[in-house]
This record gives sequence, C-alpha cells and structure tokens, in this order.
Amino acid sequence: MSAASPPGVLHLYRHILKAAKYFPSKKRTSIIREIKEEFRSNKTLSDPDRIAHCRVLAERGLSDLQAYVPAGAGAGAGAGGHTHSMLGGDISITLKGATTQSW
Repeated sequence: MSAASPPGVLHLYRHILKAAKYFPSKKRTSIIREIKEEFRSNKTLSDPDRIAHCRVLAERGLSDLQAYVPAGAGAGAGAGGHTHSMLGGDISITLKGATTQSW
C-alpha cells in the first residue's frame, strides 16, 4: 500500500501479528514471517480496488486467527469482545463453541 497507507492498515497489521503468536502450529514462526512478507510486498499498492481486496483478506485472516487467542490476551478485536471499524463498517467477532443452557 502506498506511503500514505489507508487508515487502519498498520493497526490491522499489528493485530494480525499479535493474534498469530497464539496460532497452535509448529510452523507458527514461518507463518508470521509470511504475514510480514505479504504486507511488505503490498506496501506499494496504489490501486484502490486491489488495496480494498487485500484488506478484506487480511481482516478475514485476523478473524480466523482470533479463534486461537485466549480470552483477555488483548491481541485484537475479538479478544475483548469489542468491534473494530476497518472498512468503514463494523466487524463483529464472536467466539463459537459451547453455550450455557438452563435445564
């Protein structure tokens, strides 16, 4: 993305890296390296459509990674159960899993 990156790109990048630290894989280090390389290779993008596409993919990746972030770890939008506005709209992240039911 261009020298004047669209608002929120650095914020998104940092949250992805923080969430990736919790990804349970032997290849976690190489995954983090690939994330960094991907952002670096796209830092000179100037086409607004391409930037928007890459941003959507990054936000989707963050959403996927947040499933592995422990509650209260503070590594992104889903860790505290709040939302972030990155594309001009709100992205709401909810955890899937067991629910509590009263019998």
